[in-house]
Amino acid sequence: MVLYILLAVALIASLAFFFYYMKLVTQKTRMIALLSEQNKSILKAQKELGLAKDKAEESDKLKSAFLANMSHEIRTPLNAIMGFSSLLLDPGIEESERKQFVDIIHNNSTRLLSLMDEIFDIAQIESGLAQMQQEPCHVNELLTSLVTFFNLEKSLTGKDDILIRLRKSNKDAGFTIYTDPKKLRQTLFNLVENALKYTNEGSIEIGYELKDGESVEFYVRDTGIGFPQEKLDVLFQRFRQADDSSTRKFGGIGLGLTLSQKFIKLIGGEMRAESKPGSGSVFYISLPYKHQVN
Repeated sequence: MVLYILLAVALIASLAFFFYYMKLVTQKTRMIALLSEQNKSILKAQKELGLAKDKAEESDKLKSAFLANMSHEIRTPLNAIMGFSSLLLDPGIEESERKQFVDIIHNNSTRLLSLMDEIFDIAQIESGLAQMQQEPCHVNELLTSLVTFFNLEKSLTGKDDILIRLRKSNKDAGFTIYTDPKKLRQTLFNLVENALKYTNEGSIEIGYELKDGESVEFYVRDTGIGFPQEKLDVLFQRFRQADDSSTRKFGGIGLGLTLSQKFIKLIGGEMRAESKPGSGSVFYISLPYKHQVN
């Protein structure tokens, strides 16, 4: 009898120890899982901190580059304006020289004003103050005026050999859509201006196509220097260019494409680009096809 009692006590003690052991194992497992989650959280936080640090450093680098670039872009026309203004005071200069100096002053004043306009426009858009004005837009008339302007502009930049042509999908002189004509014109102007800047030979084509009666796709195609496809995201970032190096050949503060993309988004469209180094570029603008409301 005593033996049975001792066996029962031993069994109960063994069961108690077993359940206690299982409890410890469960607690240990939960602790390991908790520590693992905490470790993942720490690693995630460290990664986010690293990304934030890299972003802050990139932002600081971009700010420095922008300030240096802005200083150059403002000083250059200002120096020309001040320098040639002082030369105009010389009573001994010939009339032809005087006219040349006035033209230089006017062109640099226009360049400076355009720079200020770009900064003002981007500030308005990012502050939410810019609005879309839907009005009738005479497409063929708008594109013809751009081609006429840049055919004159190419002569002033020494690029007379570049062919600038227009391709109309709708031959009707009165072809009209309903959008914001000013923002569309400014966007196309920026794209053609860029194309002329980066094209030294060949041609620039401006045109549009009607897509299934639901949208109209404008494009600006050039035979210029092009850019790697991986640089596409950079092109649409403010104050950035495909070539961000200090030795880059082309001027500008890198707002033209940023403004263009934001303008197109504002009027309900989309913008994309395709390019290869040395093979030119093409920029597309897709807008909802809204006819003029009679």
